[in-house]
Amino acid sequence: MKRILLAGYGNIAHAFEKILLEQETVGSYQLTVCDIADGNDIMDYLPHHHDEFDVVLNTSLANSIALSKMCIDYGLDYIDVGIEDGIGNPDSTPSDYTALMKEMIQWKTHSRIMLGFGVNPGILEHVYQKHKPAGSHFAFELEHDDALSSEHKVFGTWSPFMYVEEAVFAEKVVVRKDGTRVVDEQLAANGGTMTLNYHGGQRHYLPIHHEELMSMMMSCDDLLGTAYLFQAPIAMQEYCLRKGKQLTDYQIFAIPVPQNLQGSDQVGMLFWDCGNNLYWVKNTTQNKATWLRYGVNAVCWQTATGAWIAYRLLDATSTDHPHTMTELSQLMPDAIDALLNQIGLTFEVEEQPFNIEDFKNNIMCYF
Repeated sequence: MKRILLAGYGNIAHAFEKILLEQETVGSYQLTVCDIADGNDIMDYLPHHHDEFDVVLNTSLANSIALSKMCIDYGLDYIDVGIEDGIGNPDSTPSDYTALMKEMIQWKTHSRIMLGFGVNPGILEHVYQKHKPAGSHFAFELEHDDALSSEHKVFGTWSPFMYVEEAVFAEKVVVRKDGTRVVDEQLAANGGTMTLNYHGGQRHYLPIHHEELMSMMMSCDDLLGTAYLFQAPIAMQEYCLRKGKQLTDYQIFAIPVPQNLQGSDQVGMLFWDCGNNLYWVKNTTQNKATWLRYGVNAVCWQTATGAWIAYRLLDATSTDHPHTMTELSQLMPDAIDALLNQIGLTFEVEEQPFNIEDFKNNIMCYF
């Protein structure tokens, strides 16, 4: 029986718990929650209880690096849905992740360490490895959510605080072979957002930084550049961008986050082969269907699914260094596909979702 310590008990953790109940054999695991809301900080709790567990799953805001190193010291397996080097740390910059990724894969461990096993980072790295074109190319994580609400003027299907922190306050970046490029000034000169027309409607994207971009860049010499193009649910995006950096923490936390919403969260990888071929490998998850099945929004369920995949693959991975989804996708793609199919998280290819010239003018101008 696997004894699991779950750090944090927000929507992602709730979704993971539901996935275990749905997918795992009764009696094959024991789940214990360690949540700051109950007065239990994982960094203080684990040293006194480490011999009671086999694996730690971090869905909290605890520092991923410090917690994973603690698990290594105690001989515990570790799964993280992200790679946090300090949430809200004003000294943390996108370039830090390059050094972090290079350092991380050199660690010597005797534990199974799985870092970045959510949807992004995580499952989208597998989508990249499976669907990337032959030869030189660019690849973009692209997400938009067309969720609607009749109750709230401003709403989000995931944390407004995280959206403001990542997409409003943080630097806007693209990644090239020669490193990370900050594009705040260029973006501001072009109206503040990147725009593309999708099915007759104009979408406004912001190039936010995610650590898996570095993992992807290091995995393929033919990948010339990448970015994470993100659009929150439209009402929340319009409100946050209009208010901008005037927003206080109180205002952000006051934004209601209803869960049972119409619409879908569309997330995937947009590929361009430097010619005329542009295609989007996307997942379309219905927010209402996910709510009825798991009691959480689509984003949180997809993230929890990545953690469940890591949990299922734990015993198949080595203990000599930490792992990312990029690496496991190269080593065991069929096993990951089988798990995605088992849980019903599937992807489809949409050819030419955007006009090539529109794409070049509004996206490629930043590279």
